[in-house]
Amino acid sequence: MLPKILIFVIIAGQLLKFLPVSFQAGPTFLDVTVLIADLIGLGILKFKLKNPPIFIKTALVFIVICILSLLFTPLKLDPLEFINSFLYTVRFSAYILFGWLIISNAFNLNSQKILQVLIFSGLGLAMLGLLQLIFIPDLSFLQSSGWDPHYFRAVSTFLDPNFFGAYMILTLLVLVSKGGTLLSSRKIWIASFVIVFAALLTTFSRSSYGMFFISFSLLAYFLRSVRLFVFTILLCLILTVGFYTYGYFITTPRNIDRERSATSRLTTWQQGLALFNAHPILGIGFNSYKYALKEYNLTTDTFLSQRGSTSNDSSLLFVASTTGVTGLLVYLFFLMSIFLRGLKHNIYLSSALIGLIAHSFFANSLFYPFILTWIILSASIPKK
Repeated sequence: MLPKILIFVIIAGQLLKFLPVSFQAGPTFLDVTVLIADLIGLGILKFKLKNPPIFIKTALVFIVICILSLLFTPLKLDPLEFINSFLYTVRFSAYILFGWLIISNAFNLNSQKILQVLIFSGLGLAMLGLLQLIFIPDLSFLQSSGWDPHYFRAVSTFLDPNFFGAYMILTLLVLVSKGGTLLSSRKIWIASFVIVFAALLTTFSRSSYGMFFISFSLLAYFLRSVRLFVFTILLCLILTVGFYTYGYFITTPRNIDRERSATSRLTTWQQGLALFNAHPILGIGFNSYKYALKEYNLTTDTFLSQRGSTSNDSSLLFVASTTGVTGLLVYLFFLMSIFLRGLKHNIYLSSALIGLIAHSFFANSLFYPFILTWIILSASIPKK
């Protein structure tokens, strides 16, 4: 039952939330599902969890640092702002506990069930993304709710082409690595790959295209597969041609400024560095980023009203500015432990993680709940 529920809530994306889609924040059905699963899992095991692997232990240390950074924040947070900031630590903790419970066999999730969640959630998102591109190509009506007004780009239920593109690459990695053992025939595998790749192509996301090249090149290297590397180069050429075709027929005739997003990212990097330089040891408090921007007058009221104001466009700068060098070092060790675990058990995970780190310099993808779920599920696959 749990795999089917996970597939559904991941596919539902940002459309099913416990607050209206117009709110900047609020728990998704995925958040609540994970939290409820944690409570049920703890009840099943009676709090007798297995000795956790290193990536779980490191994550627990990082959570402690997140709490300390918020308790000793230099910001003047009112009680509501403090609670809002603390809730993200609760969310991150819930996902880490979920992985620990899977490893402790609380839900009887074997590797096949987890891989089914990873593949079928991605395939469902891809199909919805392509349908959205056909029937709702203009998303300017979402701008009043704080979303970017994307035009003729696949965003699916994530409502963001960058996060959606990253998830498509994660799905492709699983399809290439494990899809042959789960899908009933080669024709179904090929059809699934084409659908997911088409969804990636139509995101026209430069950061996602770069992640595709990095992750698949690494996967080819780990597998010692020249054929996969050549295949990767050919697909990258298709992505490049698609991107410039999109620019020629869509962005240029409509005067859509794609360079504005690059300028915006540079601004957020400068803001993150300014906050880190001001408080380099323990940061300004985990997830209090938006309040710090306001208190230090680093941005405008218009930007603060947008969704992007709650975090930095770079995941690592987000960690550095909110938890200081202390949290950053522990978080990097957390990522390294997942990378090494992937090398031992699931090689696609290591390839995906390096690609995601590169992607996370342009979008806060490492903390995006749907991608975080993918990472935790992949890292928690039982050893054979």
